[in-house]
Amino acid sequence: MSFFATSAGEVSGNRRWDGGDSTSSMEKAWHWAVALAEAMEEPSTSPLPAAFLDFLKENDLDPSIYAATDSTPRYVRLKPGYEANVEEIEAEIKCKLEKVSWLPGFYSLPPDVQIAGSQAYKTGKMYGIDAASGAAVTALDVSPGNHVLDLCAAPGAKLCMIVDLLDGLGSVSGVDVSQHRLAACRTMLQKYALGDICRLFVADGATFSLIPVNVTSESRSDSVDRLKEWASRKSWKERKRAAIAKQNAAADLVQRCQEPELIFYGLKSGVAGFTKSEIYRSPSESELLSYGYDRVLVDAECTHDGSIKHIQKFESWGWTSLQRRVLDAERTDNLTVLQLRLLTNGFRLLKSGGILVYSTCSLTVAQNEDVVEQFLKDNASAELQEIEAARNWPCKSGRIPKTLRFDPWKPELCYCSLIQSRLVNASTSKQSILLLEEHLELSLNQPVFSDNVSGFVEAWLSVSKCVHGNQVDQWCASGSTSDSPSPEDSFPGENSPVEQVALTVPVTDDTSLPTFTFRTWLLGTIACMLLSFLNQFFYYRKEPLSVTSISAQIAVVPIGHLLASALTNRVFFEGKKWKFTLNPGPFNQKEHVLITIFANSGASTVYAIHVVSAIKIFYKKELTFFVALLVVLTTQVLGFGWAGIFRRYLVEPAAMWWPQNLVQVSLFRALHEKEERPKGKLSRNQFFVIAFTCSFAYYVFPGYLFPMLTSMSWLCWAFPTSIIAQQLGSGLRGLGIGAFGFDWSTISAYLGSPLASPWFATANIAAGFAIVTYLVTPLAYWLDLFDAKTFPIFSDGLFTSAGQKYNISAIIDPNFRLDVDAYNREGPLRISTFFALYYGINFACLAATVVHVLLFHGRDIWRLSKSALQEKLMDVHTKLMRKYDQVPEWWFLSILVVNISATIFICEYYNNQLQLPWWGVLLACSLAVFFTLPVGVIAALTNQAPSLNVITEFIIGYLYPGYPVANMCFKVYGYISMKQAITFLQDFKLGHYMKIPPKEMFTAQVVGSVISAVTHLGTAWWLMATIPNICDRAMLPVGSPWTCPGDHVFYDASVIWGLIGPRRIFGDQGKYGSLNWFFLAGAVSPFLVWLAHKAFPDKYWIRLITMPVLLGAVVNMPPATAVNYTSWIAIGFASGFVAYRHYRGWWSRHNYLLSGALDAGLAFMGVFLYICLGMQHVSLRWWGGDSDACPLASCPTAPGVVVKGCPVH
Repeated sequence: MSFFATSAGEVSGNRRWDGGDSTSSMEKAWHWAVALAEAMEEPSTSPLPAAFLDFLKENDLDPSIYAATDSTPRYVRLKPGYEANVEEIEAEIKCKLEKVSWLPGFYSLPPDVQIAGSQAYKTGKMYGIDAASGAAVTALDVSPGNHVLDLCAAPGAKLCMIVDLLDGLGSVSGVDVSQHRLAACRTMLQKYALGDICRLFVADGATFSLIPVNVTSESRSDSVDRLKEWASRKSWKERKRAAIAKQNAAADLVQRCQEPELIFYGLKSGVAGFTKSEIYRSPSESELLSYGYDRVLVDAECTHDGSIKHIQKFESWGWTSLQRRVLDAERTDNLTVLQLRLLTNGFRLLKSGGILVYSTCSLTVAQNEDVVEQFLKDNASAELQEIEAARNWPCKSGRIPKTLRFDPWKPELCYCSLIQSRLVNASTSKQSILLLEEHLELSLNQPVFSDNVSGFVEAWLSVSKCVHGNQVDQWCASGSTSDSPSPEDSFPGENSPVEQVALTVPVTDDTSLPTFTFRTWLLGTIACMLLSFLNQFFYYRKEPLSVTSISAQIAVVPIGHLLASALTNRVFFEGKKWKFTLNPGPFNQKEHVLITIFANSGASTVYAIHVVSAIKIFYKKELTFFVALLVVLTTQVLGFGWAGIFRRYLVEPAAMWWPQNLVQVSLFRALHEKEERPKGKLSRNQFFVIAFTCSFAYYVFPGYLFPMLTSMSWLCWAFPTSIIAQQLGSGLRGLGIGAFGFDWSTISAYLGSPLASPWFATANIAAGFAIVTYLVTPLAYWLDLFDAKTFPIFSDGLFTSAGQKYNISAIIDPNFRLDVDAYNREGPLRISTFFALYYGINFACLAATVVHVLLFHGRDIWRLSKSALQEKLMDVHTKLMRKYDQVPEWWFLSILVVNISATIFICEYYNNQLQLPWWGVLLACSLAVFFTLPVGVIAALTNQAPSLNVITEFIIGYLYPGYPVANMCFKVYGYISMKQAITFLQDFKLGHYMKIPPKEMFTAQVVGSVISAVTHLGTAWWLMATIPNICDRAMLPVGSPWTCPGDHVFYDASVIWGLIGPRRIFGDQGKYGSLNWFFLAGAVSPFLVWLAHKAFPDKYWIRLITMPVLLGAVVNMPPATAVNYTSWIAIGFASGFVAYRHYRGWWSRHNYLLSGALDAGLAFMGVFLYICLGMQHVSLRWWGGDSDACPLASCPTAPGVVVKGCPVH
């Protein structure tokens, strides 16, 4: 920002010019002529044009106020509680802060002092706001508990001051027609951590018509007491029914007939917990009187002729811009119409006894006093009233009686006055409106000062808003009307403190709905079996297709309604204890949830199948179906024991919100809650159907016609003969730089749906992936760490020292143990550098998980251990669930004891097939119970669960080396029982959100797990028997999808950790011993973050650095590949950052539905393609059929290494 050369004080310090009625016309003309002559005689870098001087003369304005100045002070306000830090701040900015005596909390400083780099500014202890703006807010007389409307809020300095004055009680609604300017308000609120009680609307202030939905008090005096009474409100269900009965339709939350768009709100702003109709309900006039805003600020659009900053801009814009923006009579006329409309609408939204402030930064009478006078003529009940706070302000009387004109930056000068007057209406109670005209805006070069002003006109009007008409007049007399909502009806609703949950999960329950019905058992069993079959079937394929429970969730809806209409409603054994009916009534939401719980069991991977595949396919050893079934069943059900132990920590607390569940909750609501389609928009059901159809139709391209869409690697196309370029660019066999997948199965295969991931978790994964894949791996490879160039840059294969495939069969003796002599002949086993780093990062991730949870959540876990405190910390969903009988602890303990006993028996009796001794079972269970809580905390917060597979392999590999099957079984019992516990806890949370009786939830999970285990094993056994050479990449035909990437990784791990043992690879006899330092690095990294958080507690983003997620970003690689991550991160950024922050309304309404629709469309088309084409082996052969087009990505670059299909260096 440029400054004039001469200060205003030098030009005007010894003159006085008054614009009020106290000066005669002759005196005003004389003062104007003298001031003009002196201003023209003094130096100026840019003389004012004649047309503008004429404009000033016509409006009786002093031209010297625009004289060149470089000494006009700036102002800052210290947040409450930091006044004692003045000396500390002065020392930091090396400048004296001059206290503004007439404005509490304000300080002035010279214009050349830079404060943007100071810690006080960065940490929000002070912020820039001009004294005139501060006076406008001060005139509002804001008190804690008030509900304030800033009708032209951008860019936000006054908004911040209002929030400070409210001290956490009440609410602030900011409105502006410009979305990008309102975004600046949001940024300021977030920067200074002031957003809790704010909501921001993009809307036309002249037509905005929403009241503060959390208002229950009729006056400011009882608002705090009323806030405390909210806990005794009626239920959400009753309030919702009442709202629907009044309106006969649900309004859209954000975009109602192209009306206000909500772009930001805090948890205490009165939005969370309300239905859409309650938030966007048009209030009646009587409701506005009782439940309107306590305070309204109207900082109206104007010509800005009173702003030094704007006048200075005309120097660079050209004075023709001034002619168009300031001097154009037609534009001024249009602005005065707008200003009157804003003032009128702001007054309409004001409650009885409230105060309104109107302000501009224009000097003209037409945009100030004339607007006020016209408003008073149109509102006979409005009366001007004196501003008590202005008694000590540097101001003079204005043109309207009892008004003042005011210039705060130069107390001895009062160029334009602070209008202050009082009109009294003889009828009823008073409402107040304060009108301010901002006179002179400071020139400032700090970006936060963008809305600062230094002069304005104020007027305080006390009004009575009772209008003619029997109903409203009667209300004025009695204090109430039949249409006025009761405090219970208008209560904002207790809700989850997690914003995403508050936006998605209803705070309601209907205990009368039947749950365990015939339909539940029939459809749930079928869904579980079908999803178990499909997921196991697709898991052996190159790109595993995860058919989520959402597919069944959708498919059962028409079937459920069909059964409800077709089945008899006859009651069997009526009058008996065990009576039942096939049709208890309409198909309801709770039945639907339980069916989905069955389906969730089928949608989960049965990890023990890897043991079966490794033994039968890779090791080619005998394993009976009965033994395999016992292993699968015990591993699937054992996790219930750990889930029962940790329910109180991972299900009941509101902070443990399990983001993935919100996809299903959103879909349940879309499928069961009726809504009218918003005008010109789609209902949620319509949106889902369209998205589902598009997903279904589109998948035929990546799934069959154009498989290259799975991984578009442009570097490979650009450099078809370069090994390095293809190593960098391949999305499937390289580092994936620039690679992107246009296939939803690629995007969601390993990390889940990016649409369900919180942005901070996505950012952590993105950072971890970039560091490991784009920094550490290339450095390690090109520095030839661990002889990296001898092997592919990215591979899960096992190699000899010469870069050839390792012959595992040659080192196994007839007893299925390691043949040491044969191993010495074959040489040490080698792995790719990325695979080695994968293991190191697993070490770090595990250590980081334990330390992170202890440091950041240890205190909360300890507090939750105390049952009395747990009752106090219950959120509304936990309170609602207390109505149901809880699952007794002995149910979980019984499952735990029976499973551990059965597992010990199986491992001992069939030791020749499983190899694991009894003590190995107990040790595995001990590891599972130890890690379930820390891993569960991370999963509940981020959707990402750190893996235990490596640490289990590591421990048993050292204790019991040379037994690969024992290693696999130990991993399954130690890792999968914990993973199953996490899955059960997530399902418990879904039932928690949907208010499913816990005992019925428990039963559905147990039965579903048993059905799922049997079906998964049966499917795998069938595939291994019917598909020749399944999982054998060397023997499979080119392009075969049955490559089993997950089983290859599992088999390789069994060789590394079980057969050969960690000591020969990661110990004193191995090549990779230095990777053990990752344990220490992982343990230290959360501690460093914790220290940074303690040192800078105001930097909220530091706490969001979750080292277990950041370090564990690549623990799925392999079998996951780079393209799975690059695509996932891009979509996660678009959803979690862009849509959530800038299109909050769309996000809250459609984000989770879109995720479910994409999953479902993909799943149905995937099955359809296999049945129609895959089973008949119908395929296309063309260049688009190559899923990566990077054949050289797996080639080594070391000299002399010979690999088939690769050039020799």
